[in-house]
Amino acid sequence: MEQRLSIREASRFVIGAAIMRARAIEASSIEGITFDKVAEAALRKDDDGAKLRQSIDMLADAESGYLRNTPPHALKTDRVMQSREAECRAFAAIHAAVITTVEFADNAKAGDAQASQNMRDNYIVAFRTIEEAPGSTADRRQLKALLHNQAQTITSESGFVAAMLKSAETAYLEEDADAILSRYENRGGDFEM
Repeated sequence: MEQRLSIREASRFVIGAAIMRARAIEASSIEGITFDKVAEAALRKDDDGAKLRQSIDMLADAESGYLRNTPPHALKTDRVMQSREAECRAFAAIHAAVITTVEFADNAKAGDAQASQNMRDNYIVAFRTIEEAPGSTADRRQLKALLHNQAQTITSESGFVAAMLKSAETAYLEEDADAILSRYENRGGDFEM
């Protein structure tokens, strides 16, 4: 039967074995004692292996303050939940934009103004929610690449869709810049432009 360790148990073993190795080197002045040798000795099935495992457990218990008691996936703080909601909004907006592409791309390419407006509006919403999503700039670039890739792959009008995506992103950036500037203009002329 294969025995599996939890992340916590494996972490405890690594901490305890590292302390055991450091103490063995300190006591014997032999630098050649590697972590692998300590682990191999602890895995022996004889009494010495059992005693070594017990010592490693005791050393790990003394350092258990370094181990998280609550696993990260169980955290439900307001900030974590807000981040998760923002991620969900970004993915939902991307998928809505892709569905809009399937629904309206052919008509928009044929000159239907309402179809073009629907696509543009959904693309702008997608770009806005991507910018509001948590994560690094690289994460947001990946989300934008996902939007571009899915929207262009789903239709035979990929060139037209690429141009609409670019136009919508430019429109979003202009709207965002206008919103930022209007905050300063509404301060009663404190700043000169």
